[in-house]
Amino acid sequence: MSQSTDVRLIERWLPMAALSEECTRERRSMTALPPIYYLHVWWARRPLVASRAAILASLLPADADRERFLHAIGIHGDPVATRSAIESARVTGENLGPNPYGYRRAFTYLPTEADQSWIQDELGDGALGDLIVVDPTAGGGSIPLETERLGARSLANDLNPVAALLLDATVNWPLLGGVPDAFDRLAEDFVRRAKPYYEGVFPEEDPDTQVLGYLWARTITCPYCAGLVPLSPNWQLAPGGVGVHLVPEPRDGPGSAGRVCSFETVGSAAKQSNGTVARGDATCPFDDCGRVIDGNEIKRQAQAGQMGEQLYAIVFKRRVKTQTKTGRIRWKWQRGYRAPRPEDDNAEEIAARLTEKLPEW
Repeated sequence: MSQSTDVRLIERWLPMAALSEECTRERRSMTALPPIYYLHVWWARRPLVASRAAILASLLPADADRERFLHAIGIHGDPVATRSAIESARVTGENLGPNPYGYRRAFTYLPTEADQSWIQDELGDGALGDLIVVDPTAGGGSIPLETERLGARSLANDLNPVAALLLDATVNWPLLGGVPDAFDRLAEDFVRRAKPYYEGVFPEEDPDTQVLGYLWARTITCPYCAGLVPLSPNWQLAPGGVGVHLVPEPRDGPGSAGRVCSFETVGSAAKQSNGTVARGDATCPFDDCGRVIDGNEIKRQAQAGQMGEQLYAIVFKRRVKTQTKTGRIRWKWQRGYRAPRPEDDNAEEIAARLTEKLPEW
């Protein structure tokens, strides 16, 4: 670095709107948070993309190429414009696809050798790997972790001993020789041993599809029309409008047997069904009823053991082929949702196996 008094990029410019949206994306999915979130609950954990941006903008000179900066921190599109398009699509019902941003969340991007080479050129004298970013109150470890991912060195600590241990687990342990390989071996061994126990329980999927979860809703019986009511405050499955549309099957009218709801997966918020429970009360979704079910009746059925459950969606990821701008073919996993099929409902099989195993347990 030429002179310590040089004006840095962070003193002149920082893409706050883009960073704000990427920070929201980073935490939007409670099932796909950055891995360090699962080490320990930390009340002041800084978003990784914001931490990386602050570090890099503090190192680079004010005249550094801004597009290269955005690429190095993982922002490979226009998240602000995309957020605006998503909001418009919610009104119009337009389907923008599974990932309208066009790139993965910024924190998942690991700076490449080309990124590090560009940073090195901007810094001038002194190797990137010799730079030390000091963080004496590191907390959850976002700043030292992103420092290491950029290719620099970190010197960090925290007064709280829990945070200090988390720092070690976050920054140092993954870099120890053999840890990633040992993890892969243990994971493969776990799958090999566990697989026989689950054979025949879940339906077979094609090799390019992996089921991530089965989504169930609690159910009650409507006291006015005898319809089975799945309970959910809303039927949203994912950002961007993906959700569930209820299809009530009225049979022979109120009071008849077999009045249940089937489910469809839809791509816009306008097509999603309204929630069936709010402030403790439920609303019957059948058009020939539609009455409000008092919360006390819901509690009564639950206490009497009359509350059930119904499978309403399957979460999966599918391996798909994509093509880069340079024409290269790449494979990636895309998350998706679908309505349940009859063979997906394995409640009876699970109950039978549970009854068989309980005495042994």
